Amino acid sequence: MAFAKCPSCDKNLLSMKMESIDIRGTDGRAWHGVVYSCPMCMHALSTGIDPVALKTDTVKEVLKKLGRA
Repeated sequence: MAFAKCPSCDKNLLSMKMESIDIRGTDGRAWHGVVYSCPMCMHALSTGIDPVALKTDTVKEVLKKLGRA
């Protein structure tokens, strides 16, 4: 089976490390984000908005609008 390789250390990526970061837009808004890194050399492979935090924030906002928060 072929595995993806880290572009920095060239080792097989059997897992990734995920850490929380802040993502800020040019308009000043901020979101909870994550950075995915190689667990061997810590090279950042990708970033994105934290899907769990996004879901939690969305539910809280809907409940707040419905007056149930």
